[in-house]
Amino acid sequence: MSGARAAVLAALAAEPRRARPSLDLARQAGLSSGTLYPILVRLQRAGLVEAQWTDGRRAYRLTGPVPPPGAAGRRGRTVRFWLPAALAALVTAWAVLVRPAGVRLSDLGVYLGAVRGLTHGASLYDFLSAGNAPFTYPPFAGLLFLPLAGAPVLPLQLLWTLATVGTVAGLALLLDRRAAPAFALVLMLSAPVSSDLKYGQVSLFLAAMVAADLLALRHSRWQGLLVGVAAAIKLTPLIFIPLLWCAGRRRAAVLATVTFAGCGALAGLALPGDSWRFWTTEVAHVSRLGYITSVGNQSLNGFLLRAELAAPLRSAIVLVAGGGIAALALRRAARRARGGDWFSALVLTGAAGVVLSPVSWTHHQIWLVLAALLPVRGPAWARRGWPVLVLAVMLLPVPALGPPLWSNSRLLLAVTIAALLPLAPLGRRGPTALSS
Repeated sequence: MSGARAAVLAALAAEPRRARPSLDLARQAGLSSGTLYPILVRLQRAGLVEAQWTDGRRAYRLTGPVPPPGAAGRRGRTVRFWLPAALAALVTAWAVLVRPAGVRLSDLGVYLGAVRGLTHGASLYDFLSAGNAPFTYPPFAGLLFLPLAGAPVLPLQLLWTLATVGTVAGLALLLDRRAAPAFALVLMLSAPVSSDLKYGQVSLFLAAMVAADLLALRHSRWQGLLVGVAAAIKLTPLIFIPLLWCAGRRRAAVLATVTFAGCGALAGLALPGDSWRFWTTEVAHVSRLGYITSVGNQSLNGFLLRAELAAPLRSAIVLVAGGGIAALALRRAARRARGGDWFSALVLTGAAGVVLSPVSWTHHQIWLVLAALLPVRGPAWARRGWPVLVLAVMLLPVPALGPPLWSNSRLLLAVTIAALLPLAPLGRRGPTALSS
């Protein structure tokens, strides 16, 4: 009803000092009399509208200041959407922080343990947590985490969790300011964000950096900078550099590459031993990344590991099939980006990264949640059903239902997004403002 109320107020505000017959108001607001009159009664009771007889007809006019366009109903929308999103954030943060100290934000604990060892002369890659989790990122990430080495644990965990929740809100605002509360609520309830909060991961921060680079900086000379920094922290964002190149943003692709290399060189100067060890040895030890045969790993490599394929055949399939899917996704994404639809390009490329990466944990899969907003081509039932399908797979514990289909459902979703999903023609607006 808030939309109808806003329409009535807008019609009254068009001529705020003249009493308007109800028939005129109904015509301008596009409402039936059965909808109009209850709204007028409530506005009268609220002291916003007065009624009077004019030329034998009942007419209405505003009694207070003219409301700015769109002001009516904005408070209701804010309460209706931001309040559930805030409650979801608070409940999630509370659930994270009340966990036992030994398992709370365990990945953040790995970052801290590794850099604390570094301050005592140990290698980043010698560290093992109580759960046998090693530090797996490039040494540049160690440099960034180094200032955290002396921080007290609980305040840092609180700040990290708040920063994660704030990043969710910022990402939702970046996607569409008008629908940001609803987007924030969906993101907070999704498996990737829940996993990110649970483990104290850095993945959401990196995804937000890439999204800001492609969406907010797409008209800036600095496009590519954030992609390069994100890739220097964790290698998975590297797939966005060929997207920039194929989309015709050659300068941005070069800037991203130079930034990535420069961050690596800086780490090489500061941590020569760790840099040599990572780039010559550790980068190829995928098994160090954890229990990579579990259903939490939704990459193509993870699926083939669960199928118990031998290493040579598995590597060949990942190279041919995974590489082919990634190449097709980059081609589709570049076409969308050249047409101005950078949001679809972002999601298609992110989904390709989920497929191609040796390991794609749940907290890597934020791109699949955003795919609910893609402008799908097809009949109305397909356009309406697609977001429902995406959110069902990404909000519910579908992979836990068992093999072979359910346990690989997010991989199948990623392949569909990257290579198979038909998208609306570039001239048509998508579901968010970003496709314009």
